[in-house]
Amino acid sequence: MTAKQVLLLTRKTTLYAFLLLSCAVCNGQQELDVFDKNLFDEPFAGDAQIEDFREGVSESASFDNWQPIFEETSEEPCLLPFDYVRHFGFRHSSTHGRHVGRGIPLEGTSWKNRPYHVDWFLGSFLGDELIHGRVSQDNELIAGLRLGWDIDYFWGLECRFGWSDPNIQLAGVETTPINGSIFLSDIDLVYYPWGDSKIRPYGLIGTGFVRYDFVDDMAVSRNTTLVSIPVGGGIQFHHWSWLAWRFEILDNIALGSDGLNTQHSVSLTAGMELRLGARPQSYWPWRSSRRIW
Repeated sequence: MTAKQVLLLTRKTTLYAFLLLSCAVCNGQQELDVFDKNLFDEPFAGDAQIEDFREGVSESASFDNWQPIFEETSEEPCLLPFDYVRHFGFRHSSTHGRHVGRGIPLEGTSWKNRPYHVDWFLGSFLGDELIHGRVSQDNELIAGLRLGWDIDYFWGLECRFGWSDPNIQLAGVETTPINGSIFLSDIDLVYYPWGDSKIRPYGLIGTGFVRYDFVDDMAVSRNTTLVSIPVGGGIQFHHWSWLAWRFEILDNIALGSDGLNTQHSVSLTAGMELRLGARPQSYWPWRSSRRIW
């Protein structure tokens, strides 16, 4: 190939390259104008979706105020019958928990862990005049048994049986005093104002019967049963989980009938309680450490 032909080929190649570059520039400017007009001058269809997504994320990241799981109602909550004693100034576990912080509150154990008890008591029985101006009775020992159940940290039920054999004094008759016989039984409601504490004072009121057996000044044998209302109180000491000590003073009121006066026989007694009802120790693998309180 001659030099002239090479020069001619070079010129043609340069011309073609220039034309191709010009077309490319023109096409690029037209596409850019179209892109600018559609993208910036008109809103993008996906912008609304993106904005909605951002608002949803913002709402999910914010926490509402605490609300109860169950719907609140205006109705008064369901209460047990004993819960209403608070209206009379008495306490109950539903309103005061286990105790009120007095008398060394129990920890690691509880009176309710062994809610049942069997106890004996012994003390002095201060008898009242049986028939006015004619028959009276001396002071004597009284002994008995008691069964009880703590139905709440502040409340309990008890059943009591007691015996006494006081000497009978006859007015105007100079004879050796003859022993009489007294048997009492009653069911009592017990209130513990301090609740589940080591030292537990209590009040008691109940109802039952008292049977008097004696011979009066007219040599008439009397065997009379009177309705009784024991009223009083005492204090309990929690010694061990199964043992407690008890001291008590009661006015054993017996309503007069069949020629007998209304009696106010005071009893001062001390006793020992055996606490019962604890659950046996568990030997299951997942609760092997549970003990009897």
